[in-house]
Amino acid sequence: MTTGLINKILLQSFVDGPGNRAVYFFQGCNLRCVYCHNPSTLARCNHCGVCVSSCPTGALRLDGGRVRWDSGRCQDCEACVEACPHFSTPRVLELTEDALWERIQPRADFLAGVTASGGEATQQLDFLVSSFALVKRSSRLTTMIETNGSLAPEALSRLLPVLDAAIVDLKAFDNDVHRQLTDAGNESVKETIAALARCGKLDSVRVTVVPGFNDTREEAVETARFLRSLDPRIPLRFQRFRAHGTRGAAAGWPSPTDDTMETLCAAAREVGIATVSRSL
Repeated sequence: MTTGLINKILLQSFVDGPGNRAVYFFQGCNLRCVYCHNPSTLARCNHCGVCVSSCPTGALRLDGGRVRWDSGRCQDCEACVEACPHFSTPRVLELTEDALWERIQPRADFLAGVTASGGEATQQLDFLVSSFALVKRSSRLTTMIETNGSLAPEALSRLLPVLDAAIVDLKAFDNDVHRQLTDAGNESVKETIAALARCGKLDSVRVTVVPGFNDTREEAVETARFLRSLDPRIPLRFQRFRAHGTRGAAAGWPSPTDDTMETLCAAAREVGIATVSRSL
């Protein structure tokens, strides 16, 4: 048995892959995106105790050097999340793959599959692989990940036998811009996209459009050319940056205009990508 640190579980989602899906969000990420929309998933709790006094219902206490969470008292106000200076949360679930499946299985007849998101699910590779293997042994459900793509080839090879498809978030095609947004380069991301495309397990590539960073026509063209070189049928989706949920400087950033979003979609179509879409 392995255990995973899970930030939260959604038993119904229509935006994390095809059909109605259960989604579990892993705690911890190897990137530090300045516009992260789930900042409380970035780091593991270090039990500093700063959040304890912020809880209005007494659902948190510091005991033996660890923050303890009483889910029965919690009202999901997320005051603890706002108080955490380390981009974490004390409300993480530590589950075995069996315990996770027990939460999903009662809804299995109403689901098309499960999706692992985050944080970055591949940062807990042992648990990710074993939890997907259990889903495969126990049901007809498909397995997907939403990933930043920055996993090593040997890690991907372990995952592929139990993975049906992946949605990869390409933060920026330009390596320097990617580094500005995430504090890391994108070489491994492009390698992952190519590897998934070769084995037919790349569901789509998503780009969150952030004004002043990756919102140029040239960026869209280069992204589309890269995908076309792999397979022009790879769906490309441009997602509009929104400040909701972000922290720091990004909380004051504007969203891209409709004209910008349409320009990027048109550029990708002109290059030859068959399926291009955008968020509203």
